[in-house]
Amino acid sequence: MLRDYDLLLMPTLPLKATPIPKPGAPRMEIIQRGFEMLPNTAPFDVTGHPAMSVPCGLSDGLPAGMMLTAKHFDEVSIYRAASAFEKAGDWKGIRP
Repeated sequence: MLRDYDLLLMPTLPLKATPIPKPGAPRMEIIQRGFEMLPNTAPFDVTGHPAMSVPCGLSDGLPAGMMLTAKHFDEVSIYRAASAFEKAGDWKGIRP
């Protein structure tokens, strides 16, 4: 994809935020919560592509994030896009 496009934009997480496990929660609940966060971010951890999560709206009062991913060594494209988004308006008023 990044051969043809400067940035890839996708949700940081593939689901709405889930509660943090309570102290003493079963080990499997803790592991499950951790693995819920990997599907969209882990591929870029492995490939080494620069990526950034930017808050982009609220869902049930909790922030939702958009993840910007760029070509190798092109962090500046991410910073420019994130800055333009932040200057475009107040993300807290957006409902994904």
